[in-house]
Amino acid sequence: MIGTEPRAAAWSADSRRVAFLWNDEGLNFLDVWMTDVATARPVRLTRLPRAAVSNDLGTDTLAQRAAIAAELDRGAGSPFWHPDGERVLYSFRGTLWSVRPGGEPTPFTGIPGPKLRPTFSPDGRAFAWLARGDLWWAPLEGDSLGAAQRVTTLATGAKAVESFAWAPDGSAFAVVETDRSAIPTRGIPDYLGDETVLREVRRNYPGEPSESRRLGIVPAAGGEVRWVDLGPEPMDLIFSYSWSPRGGQLVVDKSDLFVKDRRILLVDAASAATRVLVQERDSMNVSAEWRTAWAADGRGVFFTSDRATDYHIWYAPVDGRAPRPITSGDWAVFGYTLTPDGLVAVTNAGRPEERQLLRVPLAGGAATRVSVRPGTHTPSVSPDGRWAAVVFSSDTVPPDLYLTDLSARRPSLASERRVTTSPRAEFVRHSWVAPRYVTFPSRADGATLHGRLLLPPGYEPGRRYPVIIGSAYSNTVRNQWGGRNAHPLWGLDRVLLERGYVILAVDVAGSSGHGTAFRRRIRLDYGGIDVEDLHSGVEWLVAQGIADSARVGIWGSSYGGLLTTMSLFTKPGVYKAGIAGAPATNVFHALTGEQRVMMRPQEQREAYISASSHTKAAGMQDHLLLIHGMRDAVVLYKDSVWLTQYLMQLGKDVELLTLPDAGHGWDLEANYQTRYAFEKMLEYFDRHLRGDR
Repeated sequence: MIGTEPRAAAWSADSRRVAFLWNDEGLNFLDVWMTDVATARPVRLTRLPRAAVSNDLGTDTLAQRAAIAAELDRGAGSPFWHPDGERVLYSFRGTLWSVRPGGEPTPFTGIPGPKLRPTFSPDGRAFAWLARGDLWWAPLEGDSLGAAQRVTTLATGAKAVESFAWAPDGSAFAVVETDRSAIPTRGIPDYLGDETVLREVRRNYPGEPSESRRLGIVPAAGGEVRWVDLGPEPMDLIFSYSWSPRGGQLVVDKSDLFVKDRRILLVDAASAATRVLVQERDSMNVSAEWRTAWAADGRGVFFTSDRATDYHIWYAPVDGRAPRPITSGDWAVFGYTLTPDGLVAVTNAGRPEERQLLRVPLAGGAATRVSVRPGTHTPSVSPDGRWAAVVFSSDTVPPDLYLTDLSARRPSLASERRVTTSPRAEFVRHSWVAPRYVTFPSRADGATLHGRLLLPPGYEPGRRYPVIIGSAYSNTVRNQWGGRNAHPLWGLDRVLLERGYVILAVDVAGSSGHGTAFRRRIRLDYGGIDVEDLHSGVEWLVAQGIADSARVGIWGSSYGGLLTTMSLFTKPGVYKAGIAGAPATNVFHALTGEQRVMMRPQEQREAYISASSHTKAAGMQDHLLLIHGMRDAVVLYKDSVWLTQYLMQLGKDVELLTLPDAGHGWDLEANYQTRYAFEKMLEYFDRHLRGDR
């Protein structure tokens, strides 16, 4: 009904055309499309072969698997322009292809095998890629490539080149090698074959070794890699690195594993020597929404930092003078692009739930809003800085591609030209309820909380309704299609609304866009202050005369599953029923990235125990449904099995819905599986919360 979101917009070097991926029939399978700034019309460049997709899976097992594979086939990927500006390159089923407007696709080169991160040299005369764990390049010879040359010989077992960047003159590469050999392997059983197989995956827990990384510089012709001394800790995180426009230097944005000690380093390419340009040490920090970019003259570096009220853009001269702010205010910057005339920043200035585009002078000062429509704008800015290819959506408008004129003196709807129309015809025949954005105080510390409230069709003030809190997670209060567009919640939410439920999402502690102090409330407190924030939403709904306090449900997945289980275990009677998908109930088994909030369990054992909801399970008095995929390598299925067994022993009302072929994204995989799980969720909430049942 909502169609397929356009994605992966890529500008031609002359800033006249944009290639992107799309499907105009509303299917998952993506073809390559193009538009230009003169017409803003979508032009299809490919009609790639695909299998027919059917919702009727039949009864034959092999036919069912083929139908599911066809549905999950994503088609083309990663479009980018050839230096001649006339061809678009893209990946398709492990091969790199080239297509001209109006022409037929052809294989770009005879070099076999998939190519990762394919990139042309700055002068357009050569081509580099990753394959089999190493860096390769080849000269461009007319319409094809010359003999491939292996630049690095680093790949061995768990070691591989993870990324690379051409030097501005094409003479060298910066490379990042990752080594996962220290990460333990753990088994995930597969029961769907003829025999049960134990599949081993590299999966570490907090406090266990993480992957290590190192940055090196290697001549394009090949040779020994000159490794850069980035400090004594090999497991430090490298967030970004890039060459100066002048060449000769790189900037590296890195930190410790816990994002408490950030260092922006300058690297001399000739000697591999480093010096610190910016250092930020903060034991309270819990997030790393960081970005760095060289100024066009190479005399300074722009970077985002929340050292003040929230994430803003700063500028650090390379001569060592103190950084200065470029943007400031009671709003946040979520990303930016450097253009010849200034910066284009994505912010929530004006409305915390929105993402709008601001044009900011390079020296700072008054910013100009260049996006108009209320909602979420995700831009890809043209090389000349005049245009942005924007994926836009809002609460009532599914994602589509627009061309935004960033140079418009008086931005208006006319300066945001629509390129694609993704929703199907039946979409406009449906009535879509728009949410209300509300605020209320936290019951725990008085912090201002933001909520996204959906009221059912025909809502009657004064009547009390059953309520669903969810999908519980951080960063859920957004004016974009589906609220949380990482999951197909728009469909589930609409059915719940039509069945008479009120739905409230809350930006809990740790969420972005509400200030540095608000985000840091979550430090060492998963399942604590965030659970209080959700409870605050329930109390507000009751006080407003909206909620029937005896018919409140909650649900969430992953971290949202932790929030759901902890809410039921520590607040009996507040929620009558909860549904936890892939719930992270044992924080000792979390991903190592969660150490940004929780630190190492060896030093914070009590905090880990407190944040692991299974330790509070004896307090549950209400009803819980667990949903978990058996192939989940992010939150282990075994944790839900263990919790189910424990709750059974305690005599609690628990149900476990197992999805044998699902990974962590159980609602983002095959449609039959999502429908099955969502229908079970609807039946569960209706059974416990609907007054007419």
